[in-house]
Amino acid sequence: MVPSANNRRARVYRLTAAGRRQLEAEVQSWEQFVASMKRVLRAT
Repeated sequence: MVPSANNRRARVYRLTAAGRRQLEAEVQSWEQFVASMKRVLRAT
């Protein structure tokens, strides 16, 4: 725990290498979904 701006104890988290890889996979999946939805919405 580290002191925050208002002098309260705050938890600090860090992303692991595995977490970073998972985040990238989720971002790619989301971007594919968004692209698909754009195609669907333009078709109507």
